[in-house]
Amino acid sequence: MLNSFEITGNINESYRHNFMLEEDLYISYEHESIFNSVEQGNNKIVVYGYCFDVRNPQSDVRDTLSNLLNDQDNFFNNIKYLNGHYVILFKIESTWKLITDAVSITPVYIDAVNSIVSTEKSENLLSLHGLMILNLDDFSISRIELPTNKLTDESIERIILDLVINQYKYFVDKELTLNFRRNNMNKAIISTLYPALVNKTMSLRETDDLTVKIGKWLSRDYKMNLLDEDEESTTLYTANTHLMNFKFFNTKNSGLNDEQRALFNESYKLDNEFLKGRSDLEFNLLNKMRYRDEKKPHLIYDPFNVIAIQERVYGYSNSKEFNPLSRIIKIIHPSIDFYDFAEGLTLLQKYNQVKKKAEKLDKEMKKYRVNEKFLSDARTRDIVVSDNVDGTILKDGITFYPVSQKISKEDVYEVLYKKKGQGMVLIESYFDNPKNAHRIKVELNNELFNIDEFLEGKFIQTGSEIKIKMYYERDYDAASWQKAGKITVKEID
Repeated sequence: MLNSFEITGNINESYRHNFMLEEDLYISYEHESIFNSVEQGNNKIVVYGYCFDVRNPQSDVRDTLSNLLNDQDNFFNNIKYLNGHYVILFKIESTWKLITDAVSITPVYIDAVNSIVSTEKSENLLSLHGLMILNLDDFSISRIELPTNKLTDESIERIILDLVINQYKYFVDKELTLNFRRNNMNKAIISTLYPALVNKTMSLRETDDLTVKIGKWLSRDYKMNLLDEDEESTTLYTANTHLMNFKFFNTKNSGLNDEQRALFNESYKLDNEFLKGRSDLEFNLLNKMRYRDEKKPHLIYDPFNVIAIQERVYGYSNSKEFNPLSRIIKIIHPSIDFYDFAEGLTLLQKYNQVKKKAEKLDKEMKKYRVNEKFLSDARTRDIVVSDNVDGTILKDGITFYPVSQKISKEDVYEVLYKKKGQGMVLIESYFDNPKNAHRIKVELNNELFNIDEFLEGKFIQTGSEIKIKMYYERDYDAASWQKAGKITVKEID
């Protein structure tokens, strides 16, 4: 919509509409529906596009303009709280001046030599942003003052939240399309707009399966109209989130060399140490915003396109901890986290997945939990056992068996028993099945046996240690085979 206009000393007949600001000063433009003007005595204000005060959004742009004129003493401070996609021309104290929205979503170029303001791109012309004030009498430029005090990250997040929380009110009765991608910025903009999303439009900017699935869920739950893949939006407003990716712009990698930086600082009145520190940021905002140079069939809405936000959001001290998007989501609309945008799942689905994993893990861990006391008692008695056995610690010995009925032929069940006395040791097993006894092998002090060889008990004379390894020749999952691997070691006086 705000694709092109021209401000000059003559009517430009190539535009459909023209408005005389005063003799020898005209704005020529295309769309009458987004042009508004208000007068109060000799003071006048004109907007091409739309704007609203984020502190108390008015549905009618003219109400916003009237409020600005009603408080002329705080005019430039109130300008800081406007969101929208606009150029504003105002005459206060006899001079016409021009400002744009915070980042000038539609580039505005200044030809001071020919006294022309237009949207026609030229590398040789200065492009405005929202902190610059253009005097249309002499085409001089001044800047809106920025605060230099340093706030804590928490305070900045609080300011941003306060300036976002009411923005939805302007769009309650407007046609709006939300360009959707699966990221945290979109969670934040949905959190901002959700009270006004009923009957609005959703356009999927990506068409992978997860985006389509999430988009269908959201359009259903928020009662939005989901556009088909090849369908174009026809709404007046389009919601985007480019400025919410604030860390992308706040980088020193602007690509400016020393000469270019000096010229940029001079052109944009970055004339002290504080302002010079913003040169990369302001250059990036003017040159690295993807949609800035595109022709726009709609008016763009971005929650962070507010000078009062822009002058603070880049002042954080800890980039890892500073996260106003999460604060917006958590405080304004925490239920949006019911959807996991990254995995394409709902919170309920994730809960069920985690629950199944926990149940599986619980089953796996039972074999360790049931023998905790046995393992502890063995350690107390200085008996070394592997974690995969359970049993009973006797007064002068030990009875052990596999902790789980699920047995693998790779498992080895081990016990190292240290004699307390000088007598003999009885090794006894309980598997009375000679046909299958060879399937359980027992190594006793490095000598190999079948388990049934200990069925009647075997007395051995040994030194201080009895070392037993037991293993199965096949995999089993039966309580009977678990019981078959039971062995007792007992000292005999």
